[in-house]
Amino acid sequence: MEFLQIAALPGGHPSDAITDVLGGVAVCAFFGIACYIAFQVLRDSSKTAVAAASNFGEMDDKVKELAPKEPLVEENELEVLEKHCEKLLCDIEEAGRSKLEDFAQVTAKVFEQVAGGYASNSFGHEGETHAVRSKKFQSVCDRQWGSFRSEVGYMSYMDIQEHLRHILVNHRMLNAKKNSDSDMVDLSPELLRSQELVALMRVVSKEKVRLLQEQLLKAVGDFREYFQDEVKVWLNDQISKISLEMRPRRSKKVQLTDTDYYKRFKQLKTRLEIIARLSDGVTEKTQQVSESGLALSQVIHVGTVLRIMASLPEWFSELGLGVEEALEVEQA
Repeated sequence: MEFLQIAALPGGHPSDAITDVLGGVAVCAFFGIACYIAFQVLRDSSKTAVAAASNFGEMDDKVKELAPKEPLVEENELEVLEKHCEKLLCDIEEAGRSKLEDFAQVTAKVFEQVAGGYASNSFGHEGETHAVRSKKFQSVCDRQWGSFRSEVGYMSYMDIQEHLRHILVNHRMLNAKKNSDSDMVDLSPELLRSQELVALMRVVSKEKVRLLQEQLLKAVGDFREYFQDEVKVWLNDQISKISLEMRPRRSKKVQLTDTDYYKRFKQLKTRLEIIARLSDGVTEKTQQVSESGLALSQVIHVGTVLRIMASLPEWFSELGLGVEEALEVEQA
């Protein structure tokens, strides 16, 4: 058998050739292994990068979900505010319609009781019946606020009180002497109303004033009881609710003043306050008065305020309160 002979380098031993061949093979194997390892590393890093990118994308989505939402654009804020205001107005009007209508009817009955008490304790002119004297009282009370009747829903409580203040001071005219030298043909409406007040007072004798006043206080007691139990708390709640809505809205771009509801809220609040304060005035300030002139003025003043309250459907038209019934009363 012939063996493969390895050529020996000139001037060297045959083992030197073997060493050279094995060295070359080792170098090639090293480079091959290095390239393989580098390939594997690159492939694994690319997979990791793709997975990391996917994870980061999911985390970014979650962060966006958890992050606070951006505020609504101005148009959306305005729309949301208007819907809220409209719902609030509807709720107040829906709840107040029957409540205030019933209150106006109760007030009208109390007003009739006060007028009946006046008719029972006044002698009037010859031939005047109880019904005629009662109707006269009602007519005078009605005319005392006729000058601002169309404006009562827009006035403040203090404005109304200022208009009615003359009723409480006209008792001084009871003892005034008539000036026969002056022939006043063209009388002002204010003076005519004052003369009507004095005419009502002069047909009630001093002996009857105390009884008339007691009947007034009894009638007002019925009014007070209904107001305290059925209306007062509701009125105060609605006034507070509207006042809260009318305050500036912090950190909001759109304010109530940017809508038409601010004026509507203001008007509604004014009218509810008029009902509350006029009613409080009747229930809290009506008391026993010793002086007959003052007592008579008080009876007429309370009667006039009750007449205003009984006409509530007329000047609170937004709620549609018994307008037909109010017209029937006016016609009667």
